[in-house]
Amino acid sequence: MLNLNTHNRPRLDEHGLTAAFFDAVLERAIQAGLTSDEHFSVDGTLIESYASAKSFRPIGDQGDERDEGDGNGFKPRNLAVDFHNKKRGNATHRSSTDPEAMLYRKGSGQEAKLCHIGHALTENRHGLILGVTVSVASGMAEPAAALEMLDRLQQRHGKKPKTLGADKGYDSGPFYQQLESRGVEPHCAMIRTPPPNPKYIVRRRQAEVEARCRMRGRLGSLEYCLSQRCRKKVEECFGWIKTIGGLARSRHAGRWRIRQQPEVLAAAYNLVRMRKRIPT
Repeated sequence: MLNLNTHNRPRLDEHGLTAAFFDAVLERAIQAGLTSDEHFSVDGTLIESYASAKSFRPIGDQGDERDEGDGNGFKPRNLAVDFHNKKRGNATHRSSTDPEAMLYRKGSGQEAKLCHIGHALTENRHGLILGVTVSVASGMAEPAAALEMLDRLQQRHGKKPKTLGADKGYDSGPFYQQLESRGVEPHCAMIRTPPPNPKYIVRRRQAEVEARCRMRGRLGSLEYCLSQRCRKKVEECFGWIKTIGGLARSRHAGRWRIRQQPEVLAAAYNLVRMRKRIPT
């Protein structure tokens, strides 16, 4: 495996070597007939930033706070910072260690952390990874990254899926419209709130609501049930990448550095799965 802890990291990024390594492994899997040509799944996961919560400071605040220490002159390296009753947000604060990291929480009742979002596109036959990327942690990052990976897959490998399975995080009318314009049938889980009647929606939003209504009409179909069952394979990818690959928390600051690691790990994951499926 490529050693990413090196001063040659900028060269790897400049020439796109980690992405080329992933594409070469994926092309081998495609040539061996191990990937599905029609049915894919997509999902995202949080990657905790290398930065600590103490680095999340007001924008423009370059002051270097120092702990006064005790009476004996001892000054600890780990500064004492009190966040109690202080409101912090991405609009007013930024990490001094990793400025691209955003304060984000996965769900209600969970703590907010400085993180990025990793994305993976998989095929439904053997669960091989067809695309990976890392984006800003935001509510609409997952649909945008999914479309980016689909377009890249078609450009690089000529793959154009017929269906795409996803979880509730992708339940969005504009996202469904984008998929349908590409000839892809969305098979996404939906939130409990049903879409409103398009007749009572303003004209500029009617197409979005109609797309959600079409998605709701697929929920009971056999194709949808199969897509949702196969979609769980993408969770296996994230589990392996985080536990075996060590990407539960990034060890680098800067999204271009972080992106190199999942590209190499995704290639390694595919190689592990391909080893048992390519006849020798």
